[in-house]
Amino acid sequence: MNGDAGQSPTRYKGRHRSNAGKEKPVAPPKARGAVSQRKYFWFVILLLIGIAVGFAIGFNYKPIGKLVAKVYLSFKLNKSHLSGPEAAKVTKALTPLSTDPNKSVNTLLMGVDVGSGGATMTHCNSDTMMLVCLQERDKKAVIISIPRDTMIELPGHGTQKINAANMYYGPSGAINAVNSLTGIDVNHYITMEFTGFEQIVNAVGGVPIHLNEPINDPHSGYLPAGDLNLDGWQALVLVRSRNMPMADIDRIQSQHAFMEALMTKAASTKSVLKANQIVNIVTSNCKTDYSAGQLMDLAEELRAFKPKDVQMVTIPGAAQYVQSVSYWVANQELVTQMASQVEASNWIPPDLVARFQTPAHTRAAVLNAPYADVITVLSSAGASAPAAATVTQELTLMGHQQVVPGKAPASPQTIVYFRSEAQANAAAILKAMPELAAAQVVQNQQVPTTYNSPIVIILGSNFASPPLIATYGRLMIPAVDFPNMGQMFTSFKK
Repeated sequence: MNGDAGQSPTRYKGRHRSNAGKEKPVAPPKARGAVSQRKYFWFVILLLIGIAVGFAIGFNYKPIGKLVAKVYLSFKLNKSHLSGPEAAKVTKALTPLSTDPNKSVNTLLMGVDVGSGGATMTHCNSDTMMLVCLQERDKKAVIISIPRDTMIELPGHGTQKINAANMYYGPSGAINAVNSLTGIDVNHYITMEFTGFEQIVNAVGGVPIHLNEPINDPHSGYLPAGDLNLDGWQALVLVRSRNMPMADIDRIQSQHAFMEALMTKAASTKSVLKANQIVNIVTSNCKTDYSAGQLMDLAEELRAFKPKDVQMVTIPGAAQYVQSVSYWVANQELVTQMASQVEASNWIPPDLVARFQTPAHTRAAVLNAPYADVITVLSSAGASAPAAATVTQELTLMGHQQVVPGKAPASPQTIVYFRSEAQANAAAILKAMPELAAAQVVQNQQVPTTYNSPIVIILGSNFASPPLIATYGRLMIPAVDFPNMGQMFTSFKK
């Protein structure tokens, strides 16, 4: 997992060359700016920088335009680079990139809690840590969230939580701590003071999110359940709130959902003026070793990334008390396996993810559009479990993009709810599935919104489904019909 330090750190036309020289109560809406000690969350800053820079460049392959953009970014990034002994420590902690295109580019992202170190400390605690591993060739990424309470040994300070590494030693200490914990080399770093978080979210026009339940947290704020377009302050409420059973671990799940939504929204930002605004906000609030040229090259790489190509995981482990202090204790065996997979292919197999992912409370999800090919199948109390599984699998076999199973309160009647935008799609499903012929069909906005799904099917206690073998046989009929040979059945059209 060590980078090829003896080789040139350049890769892909000099891409990513290493810099060698170098609690208060809930605030009402009108008082949002008065919330103090905000532990802002910053996790997607690398992707935002790349995407924003990409659109800000706007000239793509025009040499003069790229030169102008490089000069502009160099000027903006000037105050983001460390200097003197601290810069030398960071350079020593970072691992030069290998020339092997199969290797990932690993960047440590930290949101720092300014003032948390006290008046005598030069640096402060990191509120959020993520290791972003980007594989350039295949356009894949693994984002490893590191809980702030992760137990680690810090030289000269004994057993500590990993968020203290930055406070005691600055970015170089955090880089060394993450490398020691994960066994994965760190090639770049970005730390962000969190005053820019709200500005970034507002600059992209808000972030669409679905909340499965309301948030009512005295330390962060209140948000209602349902479909929301979060502004900067509301996004802060979501990513800060820890009033869930697993606290920070559950919070990370909310952050992952927000991150996916933010990536999608940022990628759709086509305005050069808006992209320039994002660049200005970012460069005014960060410290990094990235140069302007590296960011421009990174922007070209990130244009091809999609949320489905980004895998988000959390350091495997368990919450434990050690000498009366609460820690997240990493499962080192699983961490080692995870690191080996990142090193080998920059993708973690689903069976390994299933082993080390801690069950978490799902509060937030990416907001599905009213016309999205998403169907929720709920088994009410009294309905047979095999029937629900059959319907779920049947819809999946039909080619629908996402079928979400779940449970609902007792209902004797089978009901199909649909949003007004999904009326034609609901009719197509009813036509394709004869076992739903007796279902009550209801156009309703509230139920689909509650489940973040344009169509919701509740299987009543009287629901009967044919055996799965009969379902397979019925689904095979159009497939073996010569005119339809090779075509997948899909009833949803935007």
